[in-house]
Amino acid sequence: MAQVHPTAIVDDRVHLGKDVIVGAQCILEGRVTVGDGTRLLPRVIIRGTVNVGQRNIIYPNACIGYAPQDLKFDPANEGAGVLIGSDNIIREGVTIHRATGDHPTTLGDHNYLMCNSHMAHDTAVGHYCMFANGALLAGHVRVFDRAILGGNAAIHQFARVGRLAMVSGGVAMAQDTPPFCIAHYLKRVGSLNLVGLRRAGLREHIKPLQRAFDLLYRQHHLPARAAELILEELGDDPLCREFAEFVTSSKRGVSKYLHAAED
Repeated sequence: MAQVHPTAIVDDRVHLGKDVIVGAQCILEGRVTVGDGTRLLPRVIIRGTVNVGQRNIIYPNACIGYAPQDLKFDPANEGAGVLIGSDNIIREGVTIHRATGDHPTTLGDHNYLMCNSHMAHDTAVGHYCMFANGALLAGHVRVFDRAILGGNAAIHQFARVGRLAMVSGGVAMAQDTPPFCIAHYLKRVGSLNLVGLRRAGLREHIKPLQRAFDLLYRQHHLPARAAELILEELGDDPLCREFAEFVTSSKRGVSKYLHAAED
């Protein structure tokens, strides 16, 4: 049975699962579903069409499901809303805005969103990602599994952050950050995420990925040609294939190399 603090406001359309805890001064309004074992600490606000999974912990002053910061969008339109998976930790002041399109703004499972991080409308975040304080995703951004965003990192609208990639604190990325790489500097990729690969138990892929990184960033090939060479030379390695396929599927273009000449 759910535990709802007497000062919380929960409207009739809200469905609370087993053992849900709704803290003091929380406000839940709209077609909101909260899964078993999720804890809403004081002053959490969830509004609109929002589906929250199981065993999440959402900290004070988080706001989920409000209208997107898009001047073209009618705030009265509930849209596809927000979909949150299970076992996430969402810290103080996090904002997750509802979608403008047909698919909800989505947060997967086992993610850690630190204070004041922001997921704009139509973003999609995978599993086991970590956003440090103040990390910002603009609209339609996609973040793949196990990516890390440092404090105040910012991702431009429609850009992507690949699996096991890391964007350092204070760095703004306007183009795609390939999987397994680290963005060290403004709009630039600097190296492979060797520590992340080792921690993920992927040591045997480091050497071929170093060669793939070299082909993309140090051999002065166009990205499409570099991807072809990676598949020709390293196609037997699944992570190298993932790396190459990420490059070829990019719509905004992959981020440039840190040591390349400035435009």
